[in-house]
Amino acid sequence: MIDKIDLSLPLKMAGLLSDIPEAINLAQFQTHLTELIENIKTLPKGDADAKAYEDIVGNVLKLCFFKALTNIEPQVRDINGRVIRDWIGANRAKDGFWAMIRQRYHSTQVIWECKNYDDLGSDVFHQASYYMNKEIGQFIVICFRGEIKKHYYEHIQRVSKEKDGGVILLLTDKDLLVFLRQALNGKTKEDHIQGIYDTTVRKIS
Repeated sequence: MIDKIDLSLPLKMAGLLSDIPEAINLAQFQTHLTELIENIKTLPKGDADAKAYEDIVGNVLKLCFFKALTNIEPQVRDINGRVIRDWIGANRAKDGFWAMIRQRYHSTQVIWECKNYDDLGSDVFHQASYYMNKEIGQFIVICFRGEIKKHYYEHIQRVSKEKDGGVILLLTDKDLLVFLRQALNGKTKEDHIQGIYDTTVRKIS
């Protein structure tokens, strides 16, 4: 039995790891993460690159949350004459943050809305609340390109009251970068997303 491995050995950067989604090669995994970090930093905002942003979010889900969210698939919907692709993942976490979300909000499926722009209007929150139901659960994630403003929490508070305590979690570019860097460094801690959740719940309580 080996109780210690020299981290300088080539094994560190090669081979297959069971803790990587779909058991891809470690070097490929790190390359994908690095490319996503660069894409988030350089992708223009706006409708022209909406699909590219949705692809980035989908890949973040697949590479950073594969332990908890599985069977991740896109949804294609027509809203106000526009085709928007969002993501949905089955919440099968056994412990930690996502297990708490499933237990508290009955969130067996987690919908991720992707908005490739800075400012969120009231229609965005109304749209998210529309997807809260007994089958999906009362928890929705919205990823967008701007900063979180105080009045966003007012919208979330309204939705929570209308939807039996449901919660909308807002994630910015900074948050996606944190998830990617953690994965790149081999970390699986949920402190960051737990902190965002804690802040949201306290703001709307």
